[in-house]
Amino acid sequence: MMSKSLELVGFALIGGTIISFIGMGDSELRWPVFWGCAAGALAIIFYRKRQRKKQDQNLSK
Repeated sequence: MMSKSLELVGFALIGGTIISFIGMGDSELRWPVFWGCAAGALAIIFYRKRQRKKQDQNLSK
């Protein structure tokens, strides 16, 4: 269940990144939203990678 919710949040963050880059024009919030969404998406990617690594280590024991 947790991985599905992280997946949905990741997709929302990627969507926010795309929308802020393409659709926000000259808004003063364009770059903070872009970098915030991009950083959040990367954090989720690294978190899931670490979780998979832990799970693989536990299975190999």
